[in-house]
Amino acid sequence: MTVMYRTRRAALGTALSALALSLGLSGTASAQGRVDNPVVEAEILPGWTTQNGTRMAALRLILTPGWHTYWRIPGEAGIAPRLDWGQSQNVASVVPIWPRPRVFDQNGYRSYGYEDELILPLQVTAQDPGRPMALLGALSIGVCNETCVPADVTVQGVLRGPGERDRRISGALDTAAQPGARAGLTRATCRLVPEGRGAELTLRATLPPQGRAEDIILELPGSPYRITESRTWREGDELVAQASLRPPRRSEAVGIDRSTIAFTVLSEGRMSWSQGCTGG
Repeated sequence: MTVMYRTRRAALGTALSALALSLGLSGTASAQGRVDNPVVEAEILPGWTTQNGTRMAALRLILTPGWHTYWRIPGEAGIAPRLDWGQSQNVASVVPIWPRPRVFDQNGYRSYGYEDELILPLQVTAQDPGRPMALLGALSIGVCNETCVPADVTVQGVLRGPGERDRRISGALDTAAQPGARAGLTRATCRLVPEGRGAELTLRATLPPQGRAEDIILELPGSPYRITESRTWREGDELVAQASLRPPRRSEAVGIDRSTIAFTVLSEGRMSWSQGCTGG
């Protein structure tokens, strides 16, 4: 594993050197994975400069038809993506804005992701706004069809000038999560009940119907607890989610700060996000 990591870092260094030399040129560069990699193409869409001075670019992945990759929360059967932009030049930060994923059922397990193509908007902030940015990414993702394989891909591009709006990026942004209050969320309560090796978490969100196939995806940012066996159903004005929490060690008692509990409400038509709940 260490050898693979060092090899990839060496390749990144070579790519970065080449990218730095290209800063005086127009266009973007793209990179592909291994020959047996289901990621057919990876590229940076240069996008445009926003009114607040940041850059709205995007990562575009094209997959072999029928294959899919995963959302930031992959679900029980998925592989979480890792995106490393640390080798970029003149870049202070890169913030991904995830579009609404699809739901996949794999052998009785539910996962969330994107089939055939992913356009992931990136909000990029420059260290020096007066200079071009060299964006270099190292991606470790899971790609699945009937079987799942890990894929390591490098991608690079130059962000310069004002750019121009890209309908592909705008379309992906239109499906990104909106604040829960904007979707009609008025109240969220949670209840923790000790059970077996952990606890059962029940969250109730007072929320108007969001469309077909409503699903609540629970997360505990920064927590070592695992969330398993999650399910969602509706009871009138409330959308209810229930899941099991598993501590990192069997002997450890489950203790969760309710203000840290985050949840995404996903349906076929929209996606919303909220954090924090009261006792109930």
